Amino acid sequence: MDDIRRTAITYGGILTREEFDEAFAATGWFRRLRWLIVAAAALMAALSLKPSADGGPVNAGLLTLALVYGALGLFLPPMLAGRMFRADQATGEKQAVIDASGCVISRGSEELIRVPWRTMNRYHATQRAYVVTGRIGWKVGLLIVPKRLLTRADENELVDILLEAAVRRSKSKRAPGR
Repeated sequence: MDDIRRTAITYGGILTREEFDEAFAATGWFRRLRWLIVAAAALMAALSLKPSADGGPVNAGLLTLALVYGALGLFLPPMLAGRMFRADQATGEKQAVIDASGCVISRGSEELIRVPWRTMNRYHATQRAYVVTGRIGWKVGLLIVPKRLLTRADENELVDILLEAAVRRSKSKRAPGR
């Protein structure tokens, strides 16, 4: 462990729904989406109460749209999370190699994605997983490393050291401790 640059951690497996849900809860992505949709719904509802041009008391179309946005705020984030989890499960078991340059995720002999640390900007450590967020090209990236797949005794500590050296830790209070 003296020279972390020579360390490489290899593991393989598939995410569980609990690990996936905990990872998204730690990042807070869907919580912010939900609040944005609810704020838009409240704004539309307030605007619908303004008297309309023809003297009517309420703009029914805008109020209906506000109700639709409110329903979307409740149901859209869990639906998106479920869809993302099913898409991940459909690709099957994956293997990953984490080293000082980043992470490489593959399936069999096919390399799916290479994630250099310079593209990632924050990580969260939860009870079940390490969650790393950042940008991969134009897309927002999320790398989830399940702790149960790190089988050697020192691998959790090594991943923690690698992440600490390469990416800044989230200061969020939402992420449960290790």
